[in-house]
Amino acid sequence: MSLIPFIQSRAGSDPVRLDLVLGSGLGHLTDAVDGVAIPYTDLPGFPHAGVSGHNPVLKIGTLERQSTDLSSSPAQSHSRQAATRT
Repeated sequence: MSLIPFIQSRAGSDPVRLDLVLGSGLGHLTDAVDGVAIPYTDLPGFPHAGVSGHNPVLKIGTLERQSTDLSSSPAQSHSRQAATRT
C-alpha cells in the first residue's frame, strides 16, 4: 500500500488545517492531539528512528478544535505534508 492510502486508512481523509513539526524534546506534545498516532516504522518509505530513545510518530486529529497533524521528527516534514494534504 502506498503512503497516502495507508495514512487515510488509519486517520481518515479530512483535510488538515494545522501542521506542526516538533523539534527535539517536544514529542510529548503529541499527547495534546485527540486522534490517531502512527509510528514512522509503520509508514511505507519512512526511515526508522536514528537516535536512541526517539520514537517518531505522525499524529493526526484535533487540537483546540482544529484539524491537526503533528510530527515528532522534523526530518520527514516535506514527505508527510504531501501525504496529508490530498
